[in-house]
Amino acid sequence: MKHPLPLLACALLLAACAPQPQFSGQLILQDWSFRQAGAGEWLPATVPGSVHSDLARLGRIPDFTWRTNEDSVQWIENQDWEYRTTFWAAPEALAADFAELDFDGLDTYAAVYLNDSLLLRSDNMHRAWAADCKRFLRPGANELRVYFRSTVQAGLEKVRALPYLVPATNELAPDSLRTGSHTRKAPYHFGWDWGPRIVGCGIWRPVHFRTWKTARITDLRILTESIGDDTARYTARIDVEAARAGTLRLSAGVAEGLEPLEWKVEVQPGHNRFDMPVRIPNPQRWWPAGMGAQPLYEVQARLHSASGLLDEESRRIGVRALRLVHEPDSTGHSFYVEVNGLPVFMKGSNYIPPRVLNASVTREDYVRVLQDALDANMNMLRVWGGAVYEHDLFYSLCDEKGILIWQDFMFACAMYPGDSAFLANVRREAEDNVKRLRHHPSLALYCGNNENLVAWHNWGWQDKFKLDARAQQELWTAYEQVFYRILPEVIGAEDHERFFWPSSPSSTRYEMPKPGSGDDHDWKVWFSRADFDAYGRNPARFVSEYGVQSYPDWRTIEAFSAPEDWDMNSPIMRHRQRGRMSYFGPGFDGNDLILEYTRKYYPDPRNFKSLVYLSQLMHADALQAAIDAHRQNMPATMGSLYWQIDDCWPTQSWSTVDYYGRWKAAHYRVRDAFAPVRVIPVQEGSQIRVYGVSDRLEPVQAELELVWMDFGGQVHWRHTGQVQLDPQRSSLLFSPDPAQAPGTQDPARTVLAVILRAGGQELSRNVLYLRRPKDLALDPGGIETRWKQDDAGPVLELTSKSLQKGVWLSLEGADARWSDNYFDLLPGEIRRIRVQPADPGTDPAPLLRVRTVADPG
Repeated sequence: MKHPLPLLACALLLAACAPQPQFSGQLILQDWSFRQAGAGEWLPATVPGSVHSDLARLGRIPDFTWRTNEDSVQWIENQDWEYRTTFWAAPEALAADFAELDFDGLDTYAAVYLNDSLLLRSDNMHRAWAADCKRFLRPGANELRVYFRSTVQAGLEKVRALPYLVPATNELAPDSLRTGSHTRKAPYHFGWDWGPRIVGCGIWRPVHFRTWKTARITDLRILTESIGDDTARYTARIDVEAARAGTLRLSAGVAEGLEPLEWKVEVQPGHNRFDMPVRIPNPQRWWPAGMGAQPLYEVQARLHSASGLLDEESRRIGVRALRLVHEPDSTGHSFYVEVNGLPVFMKGSNYIPPRVLNASVTREDYVRVLQDALDANMNMLRVWGGAVYEHDLFYSLCDEKGILIWQDFMFACAMYPGDSAFLANVRREAEDNVKRLRHHPSLALYCGNNENLVAWHNWGWQDKFKLDARAQQELWTAYEQVFYRILPEVIGAEDHERFFWPSSPSSTRYEMPKPGSGDDHDWKVWFSRADFDAYGRNPARFVSEYGVQSYPDWRTIEAFSAPEDWDMNSPIMRHRQRGRMSYFGPGFDGNDLILEYTRKYYPDPRNFKSLVYLSQLMHADALQAAIDAHRQNMPATMGSLYWQIDDCWPTQSWSTVDYYGRWKAAHYRVRDAFAPVRVIPVQEGSQIRVYGVSDRLEPVQAELELVWMDFGGQVHWRHTGQVQLDPQRSSLLFSPDPAQAPGTQDPARTVLAVILRAGGQELSRNVLYLRRPKDLALDPGGIETRWKQDDAGPVLELTSKSLQKGVWLSLEGADARWSDNYFDLLPGEIRRIRVQPADPGTDPAPLLRVRTVADPG
């Protein structure tokens, strides 16, 4: 990233400094105003921002997250809007060799005017745009105006220009009015099965006015040559744009106190490229979270003239070797990530933007989501293809935290037009983003699209959209052009060190998903209504999507709805549910399926609040069943990324952490299921087997304890023994003799507790029931609580004489972070829970509420 001058200093420089031979400056443009096109009143705007955020800030529209207010802001998408600002150009700026306006993000169809002269037109939210503005500059004040055409109206013109409909799903509009496939804008803005339709426009990333003389660095690419224990060798490929021929000095090296190499270079007018060696002695390896540290090295390039520094660029890199191994083997084709020569099981989730309005996402949002991932023992997130290529900050934070990124290109659940303008636009989009992201050590692979391949072959689009042979051929040709030619070509040219996977899911680069090969989206549970044990039947080599829905935290429901809405069949709860499932029956949606799955596993909810609570336990059980099945199948299965970690607005969805950062039951359970060492008891027919999985690089020697007990705490059978868990794989630790356990005890009143210890410390614990929760003979009540205080804050102790399932702790009217929640409390066990109220001054004791499956409240 460039090192911008502080705004005030830069403004002073532009306005008043003495001319310099190598004059350069940068100004981030601010003080914007906006209006609906044709209206007289200009209103204050925030840039970066959007029309929706500006109107909301000024009180011109209601909060679209409240009840059905989303419907009342739909008029915005059909209007044109314009933004304007004024900036100052001093004589020194006018005398510079170059003057440029850079737009890091324009959403989406925009015409940019400088002093009423057309500077550029944009038609892609995902691209950066730059224009030489020197010929249009005036001394002193300059007016910049950006006119945004209605994204929907511009898209409808493209829809009507084709003799057939381009297939797309999830967009919340009739088939004939779906424009998202024609527009390079975040697809989820048009609505998805977990989010609202908010099709806005605006300047969603910063605008820079840049001037410079003589020459500048336009790109810095770091190419890996070799990585050894003594030295890591790289090539710094530096692109320089020069105003005239001449001799300059170019240096490159690592910033941490090492002397950079410096060369004299001859430049010609226009583009110049230079390769310079960079060495890192005694390099420290970068590792994913849970495997080691994440040291980062800043590589700098500097360009000098005889008069001084002209420009500089830097890239922060990690010393690591990473490859995705996709090779033929005895069962098909493998699919796993290898880091520094070691195969690593990918534990994680799919990620969507934490807000609908991308410009409103803050650093705190990123930090919160990434910390939630780390706290749940994750090492990978999939940046899903129906949203945006995230800000640089997101990837930099992933670099620092050791979270690998599966990066989709922004194509999802649709086909696309194949005209030359669209294809050229896609190529530029790919080039912009690959160049921007390629230096991040967290970036593990690129994927062309989300589900487009399987949708074309399996979702009946040809019939649904009445596509004749010619239309089908044109659409498939466009698919091949984007995903088999353009994207691989761009990656081969701009980031050949990364693996490219054309579509998720698929078995090979060109074939549909099938058992034993590639990656899969396992939706047998939820979309096919299968039981949770289906996750364990022939799991894929890498499972990149799966999940079920649940309701969010009760306080989140209170934040988007009124008491009269608190019923799954209320108009508000039906409106908020975006998972339309009419193929299961008229009017059937995700609310009905949440209830169906909850009733399949848990007692009938007494009321809506108990449904919310029990749906979360059901959700947690589903993800635990999936993750345990995937890890139990290591090393054949080497990745488990559930759908999804976060929400973009408050709603019922597949997320494990809701919009306000409140952990659902599933996130606690995911944390345990992704633990570095995990013990997994399973019932396989009449047999009980206990597996252990370990992410550690060395074998783990441990003591295994199994205890069969009834719900009153009476022990009927116990076993202890020494076991070894092998690295990065599943091991069968123990299989009791069926004659010993569970014996003749009532399976509705019996539980198997499994605990793994090493060095006196508990490594993992798990429990196995022989019946579903709804069929267990659970005793209500009986939990004793006691509060203690230590230097770190309040601690809650819980114990019970009988087993308590799904213990849900909450504070009435207040938020808190719990060290554990929604857990099973064994009879006689003392469970200590650390409590951190959101307001540090809150006394949690009088606000405590405790609920269980037997007593859901």
